[in-house]
Amino acid sequence: MDYLLFIGLLSSAIAMRWIVARYPYSGYNKPPMFGDFEAQRHWMEVTVNLPINEWYQNSSSNNLTYWGLDYPLLTAYHAYICGWISNKINPTWCALKESHGHESSLHKLFMRYTVFIADLLIYYPAVFYVYRSDVLHKNVATKKFTVLLTNLFYPLLILIDHGHFQYNSISLGLALIAFVMATQSTSFLTSAFFFTLSLNYKQMELYHAVPIFVYLLSAYCFEQRKIKLKTFLSLGTIVMLTFFIIWVPVLKHDPIAVLKRLFPFERGLYEDKVANFWCTINLVVKLRSKFTHEALAKICLLTTSLSILPSCFMLFRRPTFNVSLCFYLFSFQVHEKTILLPCLPLMLLTATYPVECFSFLQFAMISVFPLMVKDNLVLIFWLTFIGFSILALQRIYIHLNQVSLFQLFFSILCITATLPLLIAAIYIQPPSRYPDLWIVLMSVCSCAYFLIILAQFHIYQFKETTFKQNPIKKD
Repeated sequence: MDYLLFIGLLSSAIAMRWIVARYPYSGYNKPPMFGDFEAQRHWMEVTVNLPINEWYQNSSSNNLTYWGLDYPLLTAYHAYICGWISNKINPTWCALKESHGHESSLHKLFMRYTVFIADLLIYYPAVFYVYRSDVLHKNVATKKFTVLLTNLFYPLLILIDHGHFQYNSISLGLALIAFVMATQSTSFLTSAFFFTLSLNYKQMELYHAVPIFVYLLSAYCFEQRKIKLKTFLSLGTIVMLTFFIIWVPVLKHDPIAVLKRLFPFERGLYEDKVANFWCTINLVVKLRSKFTHEALAKICLLTTSLSILPSCFMLFRRPTFNVSLCFYLFSFQVHEKTILLPCLPLMLLTATYPVECFSFLQFAMISVFPLMVKDNLVLIFWLTFIGFSILALQRIYIHLNQVSLFQLFFSILCITATLPLLIAAIYIQPPSRYPDLWIVLMSVCSCAYFLIILAQFHIYQFKETTFKQNPIKKD
């Protein structure tokens, strides 16, 4: 790639994020709990003021009901570093208890910069590493460029990280590196290391853990149906050693307390109106009134396991995004923002299946529209959605020789038919008997489309497993 083009794309990606960052963040001026922005600030407050054995423990100094830390230890260490810097700039930003709900323009600027730096250090290098690799489209510049543009400018990731306020780019960037390295025979051990880092930053990376594990196992640990014990032990050692180094500070205290915070099953089946199977079927069958909390968790475990089995079986021959989507649709305690996890592998496939992938990415944006309304990000949502739609149509036109016209018209029809719901959610008052009507319909439509794409990609995976060889790069 020409260096001027590289600088131009990077500058444009940064500018787009900066424009989004000028808009409100989650929970702005909404006491007493505020939102995710306050959660991230509070974790800085907790980690910089309390010893590590109290980070995940309820105490008089750490009220876990007020945005208690519930992400893994790498998130906590990251919060500590940011909190330490914040404390040096202005101690009032992270003063224990006294800083709850702190809002100031200078502090907002600091917090926004922490996300920019995360992008610069991890996500951008990961995206360009994918571009430089030939794992997806060897020497096909237009296809690689499509993947690059999608990863740099996908609005949903930008809106959630730089608008709503989170650090998803860190775990997703680490996972991206792991995905590419997993296909290279000289760096698959490094892939295990990077993915373990990703998993220890956000536990939701479990969505990707099963396919990564199965793929590494099948690609490198078996030869002619015999296990390569040395390779298997090497992979296991890398994973366990990385876990040990990250977790060693809490092992001498109470690691069980940390695990309970990471997997809070008591929270329920799903939060808000998420576009997954359980929220959709709950319209017909009131699950939480018919089943106990424990029974629902077991049902989710069973359905998720059954739904990923076909993909896992075929993963022994070919990687896929199906497993992460199955987790989103059928697992327990799903947030609307976790749709980013199945979006990540789809962003890598936009040049291979342009219509299916771009339409899915657009429906993923539609599924989180209620969150955009809550955060006062509607205007920037529409601007970025329209811009991404133009980009999608332009890239689909470039790859028109591999596009099914029926698939294209069907996808456009589905998106066009759903968009009026987004407008209705803003301008039309729903019936008093059904106050969440528009939000529920958005979730149902998105879920239906996700299920269609899931079925399609199972078919594609079966065909590729049957007719193509394992794409491992022998260096």
